[in-house]
Amino acid sequence: MNELEIAQFAVPAAQALLTVMVSDGWQSFKGRLARIVGGSLEDPHAAEEHLDEMRLRLISDDSQETLQQKHAEMVALLCAAITKDPNTIAPLKELLGDVQASNATVNAEQISQNATVRDNAVNFQQISGTQNYRAD
Repeated sequence: MNELEIAQFAVPAAQALLTVMVSDGWQSFKGRLARIVGGSLEDPHAAEEHLDEMRLRLISDDSQETLQQKHAEMVALLCAAITKDPNTIAPLKELLGDVQASNATVNAEQISQNATVRDNAVNFQQISGTQNYRAD
């Protein structure tokens, strides 16, 4: 996968994971996600602590700015994990399928999003809507 393909996968995946992160279903997904992204952090336990910190910040400050920061942070975490080990995509798709199947996500009717890659940088802009990753 190239950078753009990884980013196109990671952006909606991050949104779905942030949605479940602030739900009651988070505990059933946290350990699996920590194991998936733990390879990019070299320590699954540190990954779990990092995810817990992200969740606490999301819950304690529900501002749009915090949400955007945490979304960017989750995208970066997923991109790093996939870049380091492309085989990470399979368990991540399985996890996202389980998230989709749970009651933790909501369906959106319309999303507007742009992604551009320039000089090793990926820029995303989500205009409106809620994204949910659908593993097909």
